[in-house]
Amino acid sequence: MGAFDTPVRGDRATTIDYAAHAAVTRSDAEEGIVLLKNDANLLPLAKTAKSILLIGAHADVGVLSGGGSSQVYSPNAPTSGLIVPDEFNKGFPGPKTYHASSPMTALQARTGARVTYLNGKDPRAAAAAARKADIVIVFGEQWTGESIDVPDLALPDAQNALIDAVARANRKTVVVLETGGPVVMPWLSKVGAVIEAWYPGTAGGEAIARILTGEVNPSGRLPATFPASLSQLPRPVLEGDPKLDRDAHPMGNYDIEGAAIGYKWFDKTGRKPLFPFGYGLSYTRFALDGLKAEAKGKGKGIAATFAVRNTGPVAGKTVAQVYVAAPGWEAPKRLGAFQKVDLAPGASQSVATMIDPRLLATFDTATATWKIAEGDYQVMLADSAMSIAQTVTVHLPAQTLDSRGK
Repeated sequence: MGAFDTPVRGDRATTIDYAAHAAVTRSDAEEGIVLLKNDANLLPLAKTAKSILLIGAHADVGVLSGGGSSQVYSPNAPTSGLIVPDEFNKGFPGPKTYHASSPMTALQARTGARVTYLNGKDPRAAAAAARKADIVIVFGEQWTGESIDVPDLALPDAQNALIDAVARANRKTVVVLETGGPVVMPWLSKVGAVIEAWYPGTAGGEAIARILTGEVNPSGRLPATFPASLSQLPRPVLEGDPKLDRDAHPMGNYDIEGAAIGYKWFDKTGRKPLFPFGYGLSYTRFALDGLKAEAKGKGKGIAATFAVRNTGPVAGKTVAQVYVAAPGWEAPKRLGAFQKVDLAPGASQSVATMIDPRLLATFDTATATWKIAEGDYQVMLADSAMSIAQTVTVHLPAQTLDSRGK
């Protein structure tokens, strides 16, 4: 990298091409934003809308950034700094920072509607204003950072009550979530659409607006399961066990779920989450079919091929997923491969993927080897962990592979 050969000296903030960097972060955000719900095609926003009301999360000026080591900003950058007074005020991992990429400004540039903003501190006032708007967009946030984890999966500061009040006043309510992970949504049945925008970065406001208006078709998929309630989780209440190990770390019982974490826990227990791992909607539709799979020999795993077709009205991207199942595993199935595909309306594409042999195996700690049991393996083509389109069977012989899967 040349860090020692040509060391950086002094403040280089004025030499950085922030616009070029923002283009990268905007593109990344657009690829990762997930459309979770879209009743009656509320999104993309109708061009006939005359008034759009934005509520909450400082959406008039910016988008939320994570704290601690995930907080990277320069005071001299045009999209950083304390554009909102620090709402944490306790030191590290603050300050609580917002990137100066305003969803409101970005929407105003893309619609003929009158776009206004309320901070949402008064739910009654927000509901009264929502009744008068054609469309309402509530921005919900959950700030986390290094050394600060969430106490539960609820949006803090009575935001759930705010969303509920607004949605009761106007069914055409869109919720945009700026969170670091899953949250519960007690108001889900009352709102028309939900977008998970995560912490969308230095051009996040632009990315959100481009998704909302259909300038970009959402194609992100959930990298984590969103539970319907805390009771579905292996630890509905965080342990906080007062026992400490020899390094003064709190103790936890990891035998509860073992290796059946995430979507595997839901598969194993048969619980239906709010939104499954791998889930995400689009403004178009896709069909997955033609799955074929075959074993490729020792240390080479399984080759799977299939076709993806855009059966809807607009161009878009989907993420086809391949899962594999075998008896005796920690959970019914494992993610074996996935591929994002970009298709025009009516177009189709053949996709070839490989399932790494280690994903078909169990690691033997005594010998430091991967062991694949002989038997029939179910290979599944899916749209999410809970939406299986097609299944085929592949027979594998017993194999022992080294630590690299060879």
